[in-house]
Amino acid sequence: MFEGQIGKDMMIKQGYVPGTCSLDAEIAGPLIYSEVSRGRSPCWGCNEDRNICKGKPKRSEDTELVFPKG
Repeated sequence: MFEGQIGKDMMIKQGYVPGTCSLDAEIAGPLIYSEVSRGRSPCWGCNEDRNICKGKPKRSEDTELVFPKG
């Protein structure tokens, strides 16, 4: 369903990753979907070069998420 270039394109179109995402198309769709399903940004654990992909900053799993009150 999310395999190959079509799967990666779907994830880009849905706005989960930028159009400049440099993940290999063979793994991108399932990997992005998996992270989104868990409530995480797919960019947080990605090792691609942010100067190329323009994705969100990397975040380690032990980083606490802080949400504003209100």
